[in-house]
Formats: sequence, structure tokens, C-alpha cells
Amino acid sequence: MPAPEWVTWVGTFLGGVVATKVFEKLADFFHEEIKARRSRKLDDADTADRSLEPLLRSCDELAGKLRSLAEKDFIPIHQTQQNPLDDLGFSSLIYLFVQFWSEVEIVRFKGLSTRVARTERGNRTQAFLRCLESRRVRLIDRISQRAIGESALTDARTANFVEFMKMYEQDAHVKRWVQPLIEILSKTREHKVRQSILQYAVVLHAMIDTIDEDHRVTRDRPGLPNKLNIKTRRELHFRVFGVYLKFVKATEKYIGPPI
Repeated sequence: MPAPEWVTWVGTFLGGVVATKVFEKLADFFHEEIKARRSRKLDDADTADRSLEPLLRSCDELAGKLRSLAEKDFIPIHQTQQNPLDDLGFSSLIYLFVQFWSEVEIVRFKGLSTRVARTERGNRTQAFLRCLESRRVRLIDRISQRAIGESALTDARTANFVEFMKMYEQDAHVKRWVQPLIEILSKTREHKVRQSILQYAVVLHAMIDTIDEDHRVTRDRPGLPNKLNIKTRRELHFRVFGVYLKFVKATEKYIGPPI
């Protein structure tokens, strides 16, 4: 016997009410989930900004110093004396490398957390750091670089210039680790060494422009492609920007027109 019409109507009504409630619950759930994701994304971006700012500042200082020296073909740091760190210009350059590598170690230890690494800036920062430590870009071996960075840490921060110079003078271990950097920077009369340093400087320059695109904590500088020889330009074009840093598009600023 078919159900009375009113029973069918009541069933349809109740079903609609239930469906509406379920839909409202689902809508509320997805709305809250979207809000939570947006909040996490903003939190991650804020964490990335705070974590990467000291690294970018140290990168900017080093890149600026290298550009200034490159304009003069590194003549101001050509050394003849027995202890090159007695020269203020040379010791300040050493310190800027030390400072940058120390900030790299800080980022490596605690800055590039999962939250930072999953942001675009975090991912790209990792790519730049891998490139800078790659065999044909780095200036000294990876272990020495990391040891230099670690040796400049004091109370979980980078030592300032005076503190570092005291460390260098008083600690034989610090002298040992810094020696490879002193040796390479003492050979800037050699064309090959200058080109290696220039290549490193180009990667630093691209890092600044890419990670701090609006230059909130860094300076926007013109490139010096005229200082690069053909071999260095090719290395940068085909390997550095062609393999490690494919996301860097305006490479002409750094290496000139297409080869």
C-alpha cells in the first residue's frame, strides 16, 4: 500500500533539511580550512622574511664590496705584506665573507625550517646556497667554508668585525680555517682567480635581486658583465643559470646579451 502523500512530503522535507545542514557544515569546514591555510601561508611568509633578512643583509654587503673591487680589477687588495690581515681593506673583505658564511650556517641550522623551506623565497634561497657551494662556483672547499661560518658564531649570532679579528689573532683553529680564504683572495693578480671571484659575485647579485625583489633590505645595483670573460659568461649562462638557477630570468643584467 503506497504511503500517504503527507508522509512522502514530510520525508522529502526532512531529507532536504538534513542535506542543507550537511551542506552548511561542509561549507563551514572548507571555509575554516581555507582561512587556516591562508593564515599558515602568511605566517610562513613572515617567518621567511625574519629568517632571511640577516642573510640578505650580509649578502648585500659582500656583493657591494666585490662590485666595488671589481670596478678597480681588485687592485686595492693586491697584497705583498707577510700578514695580509694587517691591511684594513683586505681584512674587511675577509670579514664580509666570514659574516655571510656565518649567516648561511645560521640559516642552515635554524632559519630554513620546514615552514620557511615551503615558501617560494625559502625554496629559492636553498637553490642559491646549493649553487654557491657547488664545486665550480665555490671559492674554497665546502667544509672549510662551513668551518669558517661556524667559527664566527658567538652566542648564536655572527661575531662583529672587532670580535672576529680578536678570534683570528687568539685562536689557532680560526686561523687554520680562514687560511684557504686568505690564500685565494691574495691571488687576485691572477686573471683566473679574479674570474672565479666575479662568478661568485654574480650569483650573490642574482640572489639579492631574486630573494629581495623589492630591495627592502638590499640595494639595487647594476651588473658588471664587461668584467667577465667569455668562458665565465658561458659558465654562468649554461651551468649556473641553466642548471641551478633556472628561475632567474633577467640574466642579461649580470652576464650581458646572449652568447
